[in-house]
Amino acid sequence: MSPRRRGRQRADDTDHFTAFYNKAQERNYNVVVQIFQYLGMRDLAHCARVCKLWRQLSATPALWRHVRMKNSHVSDWGGLCAALKRHGTKRLDLRKMLLPQNDTVFWEQFAEHISTVDTLERIEMCRCPARAVEAVCRGLPGLRALSALAIRDALLDPSPLAELPLLHELRLKSMSGLSLTQDLRHLASLTKLQHLSLTSIKELGWCACDVIGSLEMLESLELGECTFGASFAGVLARLARLRRVRLERGTAACGAPALLRALATRPLLTRLELVNIDVKPGFDDALAACRNVQRLLIIPTYVSQSATTNRQVLSGVLRLAASLTHLMWGVTIELLRVTELFIDQCEQAGEPKRRDVGECIPVLKPVPGCRAAESGGGAGPPQVEILPLPTLQRLLSQQLPHTKLKLLRIPFHATWRQSLADFQ
Repeated sequence: MSPRRRGRQRADDTDHFTAFYNKAQERNYNVVVQIFQYLGMRDLAHCARVCKLWRQLSATPALWRHVRMKNSHVSDWGGLCAALKRHGTKRLDLRKMLLPQNDTVFWEQFAEHISTVDTLERIEMCRCPARAVEAVCRGLPGLRALSALAIRDALLDPSPLAELPLLHELRLKSMSGLSLTQDLRHLASLTKLQHLSLTSIKELGWCACDVIGSLEMLESLELGECTFGASFAGVLARLARLRRVRLERGTAACGAPALLRALATRPLLTRLELVNIDVKPGFDDALAACRNVQRLLIIPTYVSQSATTNRQVLSGVLRLAASLTHLMWGVTIELLRVTELFIDQCEQAGEPKRRDVGECIPVLKPVPGCRAAESGGGAGPPQVEILPLPTLQRLLSQQLPHTKLKLLRIPFHATWRQSLADFQ
């Protein structure tokens, strides 16, 4: 050994961690547990194999209160459910977990064992078959929140929902449209329900959705495939605690003006989201009556009569200047392209060529809140104003000086993902 190496002091190999751990325990602070809470279940399981001390730390109740299975694979549902019950898990999040290619046996085992975790109060499902959701309803009567936003089957039996009397939150959505084997009358048993989201049930109007009116505790309501008629306004009028409403894909038969007038009478309602709602004459007056609404998202359908639709929307929102604090208006890319094509056709027909002002939307004249000299449209028939988006933005800013504005340019397929949650 060289003199240099022989004279070097040997590194201290004392176990500093144990002393630090004991001192931290005396002060009721455990840095390892604080670090472990950022780990997924797979990594936490790996840490439990390091040593006996880490195994004890990984069993800390705080780490098991909310279990996230993201990027984790379950090979033994019986073992996992036993661990969840042993640690008193309250919330189980299965979103983005790793699924086997052939998952028939996987979900059969899930349905067999999930009922043993009677401590669960909230469960969020990943992409799963309808029978997995039904098994949760039958096996966990103490559940307070159930979210299944990626049901892959076309049929769902809603009758097991009646076995969840303590449920506060229910969110069901299918990846490609969901049909019910029975109507929704079983929802009447959910007397404590506060948040209800049913956004992909086909022919919702034929599913006895009037039962929603009996859910007196309801504060948040999301409905899609709105094929119910104007009579549904009476259902909304019975929900005195409503604070937030989202309606998606409202057809002409849904009677949007009648629904809006009913919502205008709800004193606690402050957030309204209308996504792909059919706009007909009378919509503007009904929307203007919603002076209780402070935050509004609106993306109308642009299938036909787009100029009339835009005038109705603009006329309605401008009359909410006193109450509106946030406004999101979605314009589809498809509408912008059709408008551009329409302008080109008008110019080819011999009309004066307009200056390049960017993307535009058609608005039926007279444009609410806009003087003729301000429109800057140019090409178009006499009864239609071609309104550039910057002009629309400026018009809204002038007429709604105390409102935070956001104009969305989005493709139709992305309209469903828009929400006021990201607009602060």
